[in-house]
Amino acid sequence: MTTRGTPEPKTHTPGLWTAHDEEDATGALPCVLTDRVNAGGNFYVAQCNAFADARLIAAAPKLLATLEGLNHMGGDDRGGYCICPARDGSAPDARHSTSCADARAAIRQATED
Repeated sequence: MTTRGTPEPKTHTPGLWTAHDEEDATGALPCVLTDRVNAGGNFYVAQCNAFADARLIAAAPKLLATLEGLNHMGGDDRGGYCICPARDGSAPDARHSTSCADARAAIRQATED
């Protein structure tokens, strides 16, 4: 999605994301800020309707990195983990969770256009 004529970035806003509950006399809503100036020239990542949403959004980069690390299927020194019978996430069955396939779908949703 593009807003205010600003093209959507291909990667997420860099830096540490933190949730802020900025409800005050000005009526500001809870938000997520980064510790680096973003492409828009400010520190905002998102403005939220609820502080719980801000906490979840602030955790997103770490959650994505963790999920990618857990779902990496070898081929280099990063290791990886898979609970599917084929050990590659391709063949979940009734004895195993479909978590590997679900994780890969979530990673694609977060990283692909």
